[in-house]
Amino acid sequence: MGSYSGDTDAQVVQYTKSRGIIVEGRLGYGKDGSVWSTSRTTAVKAHERASTFDRELAAYLRLREHGVESVLGLAVPRLMDWDAGLRVVEMTIVQPPFVLDFGSAWLDGAPEFSDGVMADWLAEKEEQFEADWPRVAAVLGELRRKWGVHLLDVHPGNVMLRGRE
Repeated sequence: MGSYSGDTDAQVVQYTKSRGIIVEGRLGYGKDGSVWSTSRTTAVKAHERASTFDRELAAYLRLREHGVESVLGLAVPRLMDWDAGLRVVEMTIVQPPFVLDFGSAWLDGAPEFSDGVMADWLAEKEEQFEADWPRVAAVLGELRRKWGVHLLDVHPGNVMLRGRE
């Protein structure tokens, strides 16, 4: 494994060794940590901060409790395993269309934002998703209404409606 984020690389190595699985390749890296594919055909995400690990694990546990595998036709990764000490979650790998990355999700309520901040956020999302925004907004609404999952980090990389063009 090449070094990208020393802490998260070490977390992934320790987690996978403890479970006898092999790291196959990096799937991504973002503000919350790094994501790697494994020999179990799963993704392992190592978090840099406990707060994002706690939010992501709570969201995945909530979705697992309700048997959620998709939301309005978008696949949702299933939580397979985790290690709180290492701040690592292991989940299934999904193909587009999908919704993933619950590190910035809040359960049963989101932080309050001013009307101006919300208007700016909405304008940014409408620009990012263009004609797909109504479908994305419907998925976000379904997550909130049915399961109390408020997804805040929304962009075409984690709410993908089709394969990358």
